[in-house]
Amino acid sequence: MLHAAGGGLLALALGPVTFATLHASAYDVRDPATWSNWQLAAQLTVSCVDMGDLGDARRQAAAGIGGLTLLGTPPRQGLGRRLATARRAAPHGLAPFVMSDEEGGSVQRLRQVVYPLPSAATMGTWSPSRVHRTARAYGTRLRRLGVQMDLAPVADLTVRGSYMTSLRRTFGSDPRMVARSVQAWRLGMDEAKVASALKHWPGHGHAANTHDRAAAVPPVAVLQRRDMVPFDLELAAGAAVVMVGHLTSRGLTEPGVPASESPRALRYLRGRAGNETVILTDSLSMTAASTAQGLTPIGAAVRSLRAGADWALVCNRHPLRAVAAIRDSITSGRLPRPQAVASARRIVALKARYGLAPR
Repeated sequence: MLHAAGGGLLALALGPVTFATLHASAYDVRDPATWSNWQLAAQLTVSCVDMGDLGDARRQAAAGIGGLTLLGTPPRQGLGRRLATARRAAPHGLAPFVMSDEEGGSVQRLRQVVYPLPSAATMGTWSPSRVHRTARAYGTRLRRLGVQMDLAPVADLTVRGSYMTSLRRTFGSDPRMVARSVQAWRLGMDEAKVASALKHWPGHGHAANTHDRAAAVPPVAVLQRRDMVPFDLELAAGAAVVMVGHLTSRGLTEPGVPASESPRALRYLRGRAGNETVILTDSLSMTAASTAQGLTPIGAAVRSLRAGADWALVCNRHPLRAVAAIRDSITSGRLPRPQAVASARRIVALKARYGLAPR
């Protein structure tokens, strides 16, 4: 269960940064170069919130958090109203993205308040037009509820006996067929004015469960021929967000360092994705990203942003402490401020596209 971050914790996390500082007259919501280090750090952080305690979401939105990922069991009634209350708490009209894992099948947080979806394995047997219609209809319901980003589609390949395949989370084993289904899902969501996050780059198909262990995938030369193909095609077609997995790959990542925290891997991805795509990490509370690296989730968040990610997904009890640590890294220069500003600009541009930031 996630716990609320009360006023005392917020004051502790803010440290010397006061709300007067946050609302300084020089601040321009459209120009992250004018922001305080706290504002930059908050915008680069995505937290997880329990749908049973959305007062916590309101407090985090008021502190300027970049995104809120829904976990837990949704209430039968009133979820949309509570999410709207959280969004309204955000300063200067720069609202957080409300995100949810809505892949279908076994990974679908909001099945009880929207409706159940088939698994990706089932939808992978459909025509792209049917996948597109399904995503558009479901995305329309998400948008009405107040969810503006679907943490899907999964672009990983089906690999016999693997973790992802056992949960039926993959569209298929043929890279180009997977790419067609992935694009159909993304475009359907986009027509519903819901962003989507392509995941889990560089391809989770061969990997073990990174929630509880470190995991490796084939060398980069193999990934380039197969696992990366759906990602490359989608990034070239304009995918706005890509989620990076906690996966090591010989020739792509530094030895033992997952892609989500690897400067080498994230430079490679930025070259493929272009300058506008937002790079989001998978949850940095997962063992492969934190414990297996000798890090806390907060330490992993700082490490991932320094390596080149734009958004650090931190699913722990005190996300504002992560914001404070990121702020301190910007202040010390360990995370260069121009790099943080560039990431915030990508995020603000994405938010403007989906109605969450002033144009």
